[in-house]
Formats: sequence, structure tokens, C-alpha cells
Amino acid sequence: MTTGQNTVGDVFSAGAEEFHRWSERLWDPIGEATADAAVPADGESVLDACCGAGASALPAARAVGPAGRVDAVDLADGLLAIGERRAREEHLRNISFHHHDVTSWPAPGAGYDVVQCALGVFFFPDMDRDSAALTRKVRPGGRFVVTVWEKGSLAGWQSAFRGAVLTERDLPRPPQMEQLARIDTADTLAAWLGDLGGSEPRVVRRRFDAPLTPESAWVLATGSGTRRMLDGLSPAAVERVRTEFTARLTADAVDDLDVRVLTGTARFSG
Repeated sequence: MTTGQNTVGDVFSAGAEEFHRWSERLWDPIGEATADAAVPADGESVLDACCGAGASALPAARAVGPAGRVDAVDLADGLLAIGERRAREEHLRNISFHHHDVTSWPAPGAGYDVVQCALGVFFFPDMDRDSAALTRKVRPGGRFVVTVWEKGSLAGWQSAFRGAVLTERDLPRPPQMEQLARIDTADTLAAWLGDLGGSEPRVVRRRFDAPLTPESAWVLATGSGTRRMLDGLSPAAVERVRTEFTARLTADAVDDLDVRVLTGTARFSG
């Protein structure tokens, strides 16, 4: 999977520590919400796709207990290392982190009880094809769970950052934004899960408070997928982007990230 000159894994690995600085306030609450919707039970097996630093994989491992199993898969070595560290700190021995393209990850036996993916499917080169590959890893009757940004979420922060970068370079609309736009409402996400072959699609909306300062806003910009917008810019140009970004956040009074997500769940017959 590639974005510009760098793979998705490269982009997120490069900003891994910045990414993790937002774990407690952003990624972990979203991951908890994803695992809550998946309802992993004691002894079940879970595949956590695009696992990052373990935001949804770790709560799933707690839920399935010692008799259960979680395979957490991602392309970002830097984030996987953080996830492994966090699992060790919690003494979780039922979770394994793997550097692998999750779409070709081999499912065990009849498949996983749960396949979950938080904020990842729209990064796939082909969201429909690659998500369908994930659903084939679900055992008959198992659950497929996807969390995505709701339409309009993060708008102030994103607009300020994109506008700041545009003062230094042209930016095409990222393909993942085109894909996300197809599933960023409750109705379109439910319909998409149905089109993939899922039954009983259900979508839950969650909102989280995430206060924002210019410093934390920059940490997020350099610790998430938006980091790729800075690829190839000189250090001086990056500093000009940061100054312009701060000015735009201040002018528009953007002091909260406006985090809204949708978590869709469906059952698959295998």
C-alpha cells in the first residue's frame, strides 16, 4: 500500500511517537468503542486489522481472556513496537503483533470470531476489494466491525492544516478521502456492510471531547496520515507550514478536534 513515495507503514512509522502521544485522548477511546461494538467474548479469536499501537487490539485481548487470541496486524513497524510494549506492560500474553499486509494475512481454521478495523479500511488501495478480503477471514456467523470518521469530523483541524500546506505546495485530494466519503454516514456505512455480504448491519455513533492546542494539533498532524503532506518539503518550509497552521487555528478559534466516529457491525455467513 502506498501513499505518494512512502508506504502507509512508512508514514505512520515515521510519526509513531507523535501518534502515540494522542493515544490516551484519541486513539484509545476510539479503539475501546470499536472493541465494545465487536463484543469479543471469553475464549474468542480476534483479528485486529490496521492495529496501529493497539488501541482496539488491547481491549479485545482483555475481553477474550487467556483462552482467547488476538492477532494484531499492521504495516507500521514503529506503531507495532509501541503496541508490543503496551501489551507487555499489561502482561497480556494472548495477543501477537505482526508486520504484514492484513488483506493477505492467513486466517486460522474456520476463521476468526471477530475481524475488526478501526480507522483503517479507507486507507486500502481498493476499499471494497480489500475489505471483502477481510470479511472472508470471519468464521461463519462471526462479526465484522469497522470504525470510520463521521462526515464533518475533524473539519476545523483538517482545513487549517491543509490550507497551511497549500501555501507551500499543491495537494491532490487524497484517495482515502474519496473512499471515506462513501461510508461516512450511518446509512451509507450500513449499506456498504450489506453490499459486502453482511447481515444485520448496525451502526453506532460516538462523539469524544478532544481539546486542542496549537502544539497538540501539530503533534497530531505529524503523527497521523496527514504527515505525508509534508513529504519532500525543506525544514524551513515545514516550519512555515507550522506557523501558518497555528495562525489559522487561532483565527478560526479551533480549540477542539471535533471527534465523531461511526462503528458499523455486521455478521457474515462465511
